[in-house]
Amino acid sequence: MADGRSTVYAGGDTVEDPYGQPLGGYHDAELKESFFKLPWAVAPFLDGWAVSDAENDVVRIIRPEVIQTLNGHSEERLTVSKLGVEFHRPTGLAADNRGNLYVSDTLQGAIRKITSRGEVTTVATGLSEPMGLCWKDGDLYVAESGANRVLKISKTGNRAVLAGNGNPGFVNGTGGQASFSSPQGVAVDKDGTVYVSDTTNSAIRRIQNGRVTTLIARDITNLRSFFPIAPAGLLVQGDTLYICDTFARKLLAFPLR
Repeated sequence: MADGRSTVYAGGDTVEDPYGQPLGGYHDAELKESFFKLPWAVAPFLDGWAVSDAENDVVRIIRPEVIQTLNGHSEERLTVSKLGVEFHRPTGLAADNRGNLYVSDTLQGAIRKITSRGEVTTVATGLSEPMGLCWKDGDLYVAESGANRVLKISKTGNRAVLAGNGNPGFVNGTGGQASFSSPQGVAVDKDGTVYVSDTTNSAIRRIQNGRVTTLIARDITNLRSFFPIAPAGLLVQGDTLYICDTFARKLLAFPLR
């Protein structure tokens, strides 16, 4: 994207539904000849970009000239098909500094790890619709959408609730006093501040020094207040927070300093 103009990097046009929306599809091929169906997240992996293709239940990798399926193999008791390990609506992705990719296996309530050799292992299970992921300084941050909270999984595998009391709501406060409603995205700043897409609340929340505050929220009483509507993907780059608003089909840039 240059000067605010976006271009298509990968994915071809598909048949449209009666409302004029593309139906999508599944096809591994050259960049403009490939098809996706609800691509959800992107993260750097190997020599390209990993993409969670949510409705196709696969993780894809975009290399310089081709797109391939990346579901890998596993020695665990996971279901495996001809495409590799079966994911059920993969969404959030995050890459660490050791060449591993983390995947939110949302409808199986798990976080998987894919190594650079294609080995799939389980990082966490028993979650409720985990979605957004962010890896930072050895820790994995998880937006656990179905449980209305944000988790932190340490490098040793210890799991802790960073914020959220588990009940849907829109309350600021410390740790478990705060509430979210179906959070779908998470990002971490260089100073450890955590930003959360509080999707159903049409808000971006901030977790700093253990306390949750509201950074941005849509004013539902103001008909001219358009954003955010359904924020999902988040990325901190320098002093800017980038927000992917899926419903509004907008990419928003919010200065942090």
